[in-house]
Amino acid sequence: MKSILLSLSIVFFTIGTLFSQNQPINKPTKGYRFQYRIKGPEFKKSEVLELMVDEYGNYLVATFRGEKSSYVYLIIYNLYSWDEKYKIKLDDNRCELYNSTFDESGDFFYVNYDIYRNMFKEINLKTGEIRKVDCSATPKGCRKIESQFYKLDAYTIGDNYYIYRDEKFENYIKILVKKEMYIPKVDEETVSANYGLKNALYVDPTNGGVIQVTPEDLRNLKAGIEVTKNGVPIFYDANAVDAAGNIVPYAPAEGEPFKIRFTTNEIKKLDKKISFVYQNFVIKLDLEALEAEKPKQ
Repeated sequence: MKSILLSLSIVFFTIGTLFSQNQPINKPTKGYRFQYRIKGPEFKKSEVLELMVDEYGNYLVATFRGEKSSYVYLIIYNLYSWDEKYKIKLDDNRCELYNSTFDESGDFFYVNYDIYRNMFKEINLKTGEIRKVDCSATPKGCRKIESQFYKLDAYTIGDNYYIYRDEKFENYIKILVKKEMYIPKVDEETVSANYGLKNALYVDPTNGGVIQVTPEDLRNLKAGIEVTKNGVPIFYDANAVDAAGNIVPYAPAEGEPFKIRFTTNEIKKLDKKISFVYQNFVIKLDLEALEAEKPKQ
């Protein structure tokens, strides 16, 4: 009996080791510049355990080692502004981000907290409420648990940003951006003067950047009203997709200023809070503006 228990212990230990191995960081050697750095929880043993980029292009999720082995910190950041949206210390010992997911609305995060089984907690990102749910209640349902590496790096959509755990200071997350999208940091007074927002996202109309479309912008676009975001004009062409579903090519005529054209496909993505790439621009719905509108409705 003891030999059987010993054998089982070895098997489970081996499986656990496979699950807990870190995937090597393959940092790009050229084409990117340093943009930002995020510091994790401030205590001696804190370190990044796993990173995950939201498949809808809105959030970055990171887990950090807790003060004790029985704790893990889970922190969700807004992509591109890198503001902390949600933080919690869980007593589940681990969070398997590779098997975790957001719902399409971005209102809930389903974290897998068991290494061997589909066991989930649903986190309401608005209220902070947490409850255990069956895997069948998650957006991706019950999937076969397979051994996977913990990812310590990730790209955003279009590979525009590369995110990874700092090699020397493992409590830090470093963010690189494509050189053509790099915009130097400016002080808060400049931000306020130019954009009126402390955490505005910067855009270079020539090279690109991140453009956040507010719900009001979206309503105006649908109504046929052109909007300008950070100096870049945007318009909606309802006839840009033909009857066969093909996109009609578009380019400004010679001498005309550059404009971004949205088709029905782009409008639908923004309606669903899905970010996308347009040439050198990342386009996303302004989720904070959306949340600010809701109490008024």
